[in-house]
Amino acid sequence: MARDPERQRVDELLDRVTHGEVSEAEREELALYVADDPRLAEEIRGREDQARLGGEWLARVAADDRLVKIESSTRSNVERGVGLALFLGGLLVSFAAPLTGTVALSLGVLLLAYSFTRVRLATYRDDPYKDIQR
Repeated sequence: MARDPERQRVDELLDRVTHGEVSEAEREELALYVADDPRLAEEIRGREDQARLGGEWLARVAADDRLVKIESSTRSNVERGVGLALFLGGLLVSFAAPLTGTVALSLGVLLLAYSFTRVRLATYRDDPYKDIQR
């Protein structure tokens, strides 16, 4: 059974509305279809609601992806590796040379704190849910 090409085009336009990719020309085309079938207006509103909900969800997923990307970047790995090496090295050296060990230990702690803070601040600015109060 062949599908009605007009209905197929409406379905394509509705999918574009759902994905938030519809252009002004396509909105005008949909308006022409709504003039023929007023029930279609309700379906368009439903699809627009889905697009808003999906857009919010996709923004959260994108923020999570950015966090993972920043946390697993070479810079973060080097910062944390050097910070941990300074911390542990300073801890071991502090028994033989207390001043040198304390300085290395302190630098390691500061570098680790800087690295974790940098990552959290970078992702916090882009977090779409940072203003939600529980």
